[in-house]
Amino acid sequence: MKFMREETEMKVANTVLGSMMFFIAAIGTAQAEMCWALRPFIDVIRVTELTDSGLPSGSEKGSTHSLVFGQWVADNLYNLPVVGAIETDVPLSTPTKLRFNVHGSNHTAFFANHTNCTLDAQLGAGWSLSCDGNVPGIFNSSGSSFALIDCENLPPDPPFAPMEPGTAAGQSAGR
Repeated sequence: MKFMREETEMKVANTVLGSMMFFIAAIGTAQAEMCWALRPFIDVIRVTELTDSGLPSGSEKGSTHSLVFGQWVADNLYNLPVVGAIETDVPLSTPTKLRFNVHGSNHTAFFANHTNCTLDAQLGAGWSLSCDGNVPGIFNSSGSSFALIDCENLPPDPPFAPMEPGTAAGQSAGR
């Protein structure tokens, strides 16, 4: 009788342990929300980062690849869903520089009415964006600072009030 009870308890323990291992494996990739400001504009890029190693990109033993997805918001003017990556910039340098690149889908008249926008930035440095599609021509803009900001002070959903008065990157005369 004692043997049967121990065998049943062992099966339950194995089932629970197996389920926990599957759960841990399923959520094993690191997830972190990050926000950046496109200076000198009011735009905020708010993304979640998923890494292949479970460690943040750029850490000493961190990820070699990071997927980012989220939204590109300028107050109540526009909200572009974005998807992209954070990767090591080349040529390699010391300290290592990271490149942030996302594609956003625009459904507004901003960005000169173009629908496909790409943003390329070096973390902590400058950025450039280019939009095309929907109408002839190309919309380009750039800025001197792609600054990491605190997401905690932003509401969970847009519109995000601008941190300071100004224009949106999609309003600027394409340069």
